[in-house]
Amino acid sequence: MKLLKDYEAKKNISFPSIYIDFFSKYQKKIPHGLVGTDLFNGVEDLNLWAKELLNEDNTEDFLKEDDFVFMMHQGYMFWYFKINEEENPTVYSYFEGDLKPTKRGKLKSFLAEHI
Repeated sequence: MKLLKDYEAKKNISFPSIYIDFFSKYQKKIPHGLVGTDLFNGVEDLNLWAKELLNEDNTEDFLKEDDFVFMMHQGYMFWYFKINEEENPTVYSYFEGDLKPTKRGKLKSFLAEHI
């Protein structure tokens, strides 16, 4: 939990409790349904990797300052939500070759479906 609290303080953000619960449960062991997926770990900024993917893909960088990339799968797809939006924010995804992100539903349902 200290990792998330430190990141929140550094970035002046507030994570939704749904994400905090998910992170707390799976920060050390990835859920079976997400094998091969990188989760935010405080060391690597998945937002930076996502921006690199968009650049390599010659896709417009649609990520905004309040977007938080919380998962990236093998460097060719990522999922994100807006920070400080609401307790159960909408999740969006980008897959290599797409022109724009796709809405994937609310965070709570998205996580329940994938873990």
